[in-house]
Amino acid sequence: MKKIKKKKAGNARALPAYVIGFTHADPPPPGYLTAWFDQEYGGPLSIQFLSQAGHEQFEAIHTQWRGRINMSLDAQAVKSWSEQLHWDHSLAIEVSPGANSGQSKVDVMLHVARLARGVTLLTDGTAYDVATGAYLNPSDWQDQTLAAFHVDEHVLVEEREKLESGQVWFYTRGLSKFGLDELECLRPRGLSETVVKEVLEESADYVITQGKVPKIGESIHLLNAGQVVKIIRHRTDQSFGRPIAFRELQWN
Repeated sequence: MKKIKKKKAGNARALPAYVIGFTHADPPPPGYLTAWFDQEYGGPLSIQFLSQAGHEQFEAIHTQWRGRINMSLDAQAVKSWSEQLHWDHSLAIEVSPGANSGQSKVDVMLHVARLARGVTLLTDGTAYDVATGAYLNPSDWQDQTLAAFHVDEHVLVEEREKLESGQVWFYTRGLSKFGLDELECLRPRGLSETVVKEVLEESADYVITQGKVPKIGESIHLLNAGQVVKIIRHRTDQSFGRPIAFRELQWN
C-alpha cells in the first residue's frame, strides 16, 4: 500500500499584522516610506532589501526594530484578501514584524503600526488589522499618535450574546498580534458591560507587559479594576475563520 505523505503545517503562509488595500497602479517606492517616516517620527529609517526579492520585499529598520513590507503579492493572494475583506482594492501590501528576536514585542508592534500607517497614507488605501479585524482608512490613523503604547489602540474587546445560556461572551481581539492567547469571559446578561471591558482591557495590558499569559489556575491582580481574576480554562475557537487560542478569566 502506498503511503500518503501529509503536508507539514509549517508550509502554511504566516499571517501579516496589517494588510493595506489600494487601487493605484504602482506601490510607493521604499524611498517614499523612508522620507515619510523620517519626517513623521524623526528617523532614521533604513531599508534592507531581502535577497532575490527585488525592491518590493524589504525590511524597514529603525534602531533595533524591523518591520517587513511585502509589495509583491501574487494575484491569488490579492484576490483572497479581497474576498475575505469584502473590498474592491485591486492591489494589496502586507506589513509584518521582521526579524526581531529578543526585542520587546510592544516596541516592535508600535514600529509595525507606524509602517502600516505610512503605507496607508502613501497609497490612500485601507488598512486591515488582521488580529483585531479593524479597518483603518487614512483619516482613522490621526487619533493614534503612536508616540506611546495604548492597549486600546491594539487590542479590542468585543461581545456576543449567547441566547442558549443566557450569558454574554466577552473576548479580546489583538493579543495574538503579540504572540499571546486572547482572553475571554462569560458573564450573566444584565451586568454592566463597562466593568467587564475594563477588566479585560487591564488584563490584556498586563499580559502584554509581562510578555506571557498566566497558566491555568494562576491569578492576575488588577489594581485599577480592583479585581483578582483567575485563568480557569484554555481552548481554541474556530468561529473567526481561523483557529484562535483563548484563556478564560473568572472573577467575583
